[in-house]
Amino acid sequence: MKRSYFAPAGAIFLFCSTMNAFAQEPPQIPPTQVSIVLVKERLLAPTTQVTGSVVSVNDSKISTQVPGELQWLATVGRSVQKEDVIARINPTLLAIDLQTAEAGLARLQADLDFRQQEVKRFKTLADRDNTSKTRLQEEIAKRNMLLQDIKAGEANLAQAKHNLSQSEIRAPFGGTIAARLASKGEFLSTGDQILRLVDTFHREISLNAPMSLLPYIKNKMSVQVSTVYQTDQVKVIAIVPVGDEISRMVEIRLDVSIDHWITGMPVTIYLPNAPALRRMTIPRDALVIKGSEVYIYKIDESMKAEKIDAKIEAVDGDWVAIKEKLTEGDQIVIRGGERLMPGQSVSILKNK
Repeated sequence: MKRSYFAPAGAIFLFCSTMNAFAQEPPQIPPTQVSIVLVKERLLAPTTQVTGSVVSVNDSKISTQVPGELQWLATVGRSVQKEDVIARINPTLLAIDLQTAEAGLARLQADLDFRQQEVKRFKTLADRDNTSKTRLQEEIAKRNMLLQDIKAGEANLAQAKHNLSQSEIRAPFGGTIAARLASKGEFLSTGDQILRLVDTFHREISLNAPMSLLPYIKNKMSVQVSTVYQTDQVKVIAIVPVGDEISRMVEIRLDVSIDHWITGMPVTIYLPNAPALRRMTIPRDALVIKGSEVYIYKIDESMKAEKIDAKIEAVDGDWVAIKEKLTEGDQIVIRGGERLMPGQSVSILKNK
């Protein structure tokens, strides 16, 4: 005999009501946690981007001051300090020249002793009327000419000593050997280039800016400079008041004290192109960049994220002003904006 099972009508109704409630009310997504920053009013000027390069204060091709065979020169990439030896010329011929100069001067000085005695002797004879005064004048003239020869000999000796000292070529400033322009064993003449030495301790940024920007650029003012590594504030140290007739540009130099910026590195500089005005600003980190889209999120009174397209109007270091209307004290998302959707509820993380 088969048994039949029937659910009570009340139980079936309660089950269906519960399922309808789940279908009509999906689970709520918890508010996204974000960090915020307040909009601040600051004095800010719009900027123009120009390109520049990091250059060395000293960049020299070192030449020989004396002729001779090149015995040794420093390797490329070697870091040197001022007065370090960076190349050597064979000193043999220079040492021979020094010995010749010393011998020549000694001979002249020996001859001077004789001439001095002759002048004294003829002066005594002339006083006794045993010789003519003309002969005395001749001896005095010979002695004076010899004195001039000795001066020339002393100069030759000093030159020979200097030339011998130049057989060791020393760095005129600290830096790095960037290139070899000669090879060991070559016989070099005076003035031949042997090395390129670049000052890697003292660097500047060189850039060409339109003349129209000069009214807004002042010495010692700070401007923003960006590289592939980072963005920094750098001071203007020189404005060359000479414009190019074709490009209508002037050269500007900026100070560089950042170790990892190397000579030749390209940089982007943001120069003011209008007077500074008071603007509503936010930190650069508050910008959300996705492809070609740039926007920010403002938190409204109901704690929901409002998406605002950001058209940058001015930049000053880490602060930017955008064209969209903001009010001082508005809450802008600075952390967590990448995962937000417009209208999404948020909760604000408290600073520790």
